[in-house]
Amino acid sequence: MALSLDSKIKEIMRSEEGRAVMEKYAPGSTKDPRMKLVGALTYRKLLSYPESAEVAKFADQIDADLKACAK
Repeated sequence: MALSLDSKIKEIMRSEEGRAVMEKYAPGSTKDPRMKLVGALTYRKLLSYPESAEVAKFADQIDADLKACAK
């Protein structure tokens, strides 16, 4: 199964390439302990929160980068 914005955060975090995509758009996010709290959310859902507004601007690019990951 390929990664995308509809993948759960915990699935993306399991992939080295997925983590690299997260770091590209939100530096430091993969090391943030709060990410464990949102692991069951999809990346799309996480980007819907106001705190993610700056990163959400890049949703289409993030989705394309995630889909390019081999997982």
